[in-house]
Amino acid sequence: MEFYKINYNITITDMTKFNYPNKKIGVIVHIEDKDEKILLQQRGIQSRDENGLYENVGGSLENDDKDFKSAIIREMKEEMGCDANVEISDAIGIYHVCKKDINWIFIIFYGKYIDGQIKIMEPDKCMEYKFFAYEELLNSDLVTESCKYLIKSIRNSNN
Repeated sequence: MEFYKINYNITITDMTKFNYPNKKIGVIVHIEDKDEKILLQQRGIQSRDENGLYENVGGSLENDDKDFKSAIIREMKEEMGCDANVEISDAIGIYHVCKKDINWIFIIFYGKYIDGQIKIMEPDKCMEYKFFAYEELLNSDLVTESCKYLIKSIRNSNN
């Protein structure tokens, strides 16, 4: 697992720099509320992997996504509905993780939860949403190790 903090507008062309076999590109949003609690989703029975465990909101880049920011906005609507008011930053990092022989390259965004209802739009892929305090998620056996690594990396890059 690797996390790279970025401070520029990353493009899809930039992904050619990551020369891994069986590479897939995705997007993740790290969402915090006003109390700095972190929103995670519990993965459902139809999820690709890590069923029953908590992870950040995100997913794969699709061919008709014009850029990474539009991809994460699409993913949020697909997974959380349209009623949650979340302010999205520009990309804050790039995260590489290998899961089931797939080299995932994720573009990471920061989201600030303002208000509104977070809905479960894909009940087979998501069982629930929950806000965790930082220490609580680090000590939970229900949060994936890759999610803990990413959240620690984001926290450390901001200090």
